[in-house]
Amino acid sequence: MPSMEKRLDGKVCVIAGAASVIGLAVAARLEQEGGMVIGIDRQNHAVGCISLKADLCVEEEVQDVFARIHDQTGRIDVLYNNAGLISPDDRSALETSSETLDLIFAANFRTTWLCCKHAIPYIFKTVPVNGSIINTSSFLAGMGSASAQMAYNAAKAAVAQLSRDLGTQLARRGIRVNALALGPIATPQLDAMFARIGSDERERRYQHMPLGRFGTLQELAGTIAYLASDDSGFVTASVFPLDGGIQGAFTVPAGPACS
Repeated sequence: MPSMEKRLDGKVCVIAGAASVIGLAVAARLEQEGGMVIGIDRQNHAVGCISLKADLCVEEEVQDVFARIHDQTGRIDVLYNNAGLISPDDRSALETSSETLDLIFAANFRTTWLCCKHAIPYIFKTVPVNGSIINTSSFLAGMGSASAQMAYNAAKAAVAQLSRDLGTQLARRGIRVNALALGPIATPQLDAMFARIGSDERERRYQHMPLGRFGTLQELAGTIAYLASDDSGFVTASVFPLDGGIQGAFTVPAGPACS
């Protein structure tokens, strides 16, 4: 049997949206397990043994970058879609502009769809076909969110449904597709945001986290490695939770009663 450290030996693993702390952590774990990591991002970066630049919202650039990957490596086995965007202008449905809605959907849903669309034909070229696609959704896609982010939550719900559809359609053709219902992961950005809201608000939000903490980058990377590997061979068309057991959203404190 191959060692647990080399579950991805010989597999070409593409990270779309690689230039972030999450992209770096996942790349390190996939490489540790034997994968050949290719990183794609819209900005210059050095993630992976091949680091490529492309705007994943632009179909021609996505089509070109996956063709280049296949030309250079001869195969694609794993795709992890990590590109996304959160905007302070994304608020409630009553307050969010059409421009913000379009921007958020492009960054979170269109990127995922385009990468799936143009990676899958190359995954089919590998003999035998044994591919895995992991898309990034959110635990907020399945519940109401008091912190608004309406467009983000809706886009992540669309990612979850895309993953279910593709996972079902490709199940007997050798490609598994799953979405990750990602909860709060300890990144510098999230740590800074929680530092700003004050101790009382932090405690109120932690009450809705059964484990009472954020997930770690190592836990996230390990989950991606599992879903990329044959150990998850019976997992497809799922929205896989990595959320610390959160079952409900925190609520906004009630305002003053009307007289």
